[in-house]
Amino acid sequence: MDVKEYIESGIVELYAMGNLSSTERMEFEQRLLLYPELRAELDQVQQALEQYAEAHSINPRPSTRRRLMDHVREQQRSESGEAQRDRSFYLTYKYLIAASLAALFISTFASWFFYSRWNDAEERYTAVLQEKQSLSLNLNTLQASFDKLYADHMIGRDPDVRILTLAMADSSAKPMARIYWNPRSHETWVEVLEPMPAENGMQYQLWAMEADTPVNAGMFDMPEEDGMFRVKDVAIATAWAVTVEPKGGSERPTMERKVMVTPGS
Repeated sequence: MDVKEYIESGIVELYAMGNLSSTERMEFEQRLLLYPELRAELDQVQQALEQYAEAHSINPRPSTRRRLMDHVREQQRSESGEAQRDRSFYLTYKYLIAASLAALFISTFASWFFYSRWNDAEERYTAVLQEKQSLSLNLNTLQASFDKLYADHMIGRDPDVRILTLAMADSSAKPMARIYWNPRSHETWVEVLEPMPAENGMQYQLWAMEADTPVNAGMFDMPEEDGMFRVKDVAIATAWAVTVEPKGGSERPTMERKVMVTPGS
């Protein structure tokens, strides 16, 4: 509010002469508490009115003077009570504002504090969850590896399974792989003992010899991990051999590329 414009509006003179409504007078008195310059202007106007009254005063009769003074005192007491109530209202209003600001500050701090804690907890939970997932993956890998080793072990312990050693074709003393063959179920596995990668574009092909006739038992590459792997089922075999063939295999073995054999092949 522009106090200067408010003073120049003539509101001070109207208040001093008692020509304001109760609502306007209450509003004016509330602003008196807020603006010292308004109070100073009111004092000047009241002093000027008193001086004017003294200069043009007519001594009233004693009874009239007494009634007038009683009325003035009553009005002053009423105005003092209203001012005191207004001041009390103003102080209460200030305390409410202060309490609201304090509550806002506490609420903001609490929100920030709990959000920070929640954010930290979420980060810790995410880290724990990732660690749990990593452990679970490792456990699954170990479990799969164990299951594979156990299955391979049980194949070797099966009394129906025959275990045959494949040696280098040019030297039978060095074992290169083993054949695990079940004549009952015809299931066949290969276990590589000495990895020997084939040339680019080539694969190893296993042959089962039925008398003098070679039968394709499947293609394979050198495995990256130890263990057995399945090839084709074989019903009859008197000997075994491995040749190096183009990828996809051949109908007949390329004998000059024979790399592994079993005795009798």
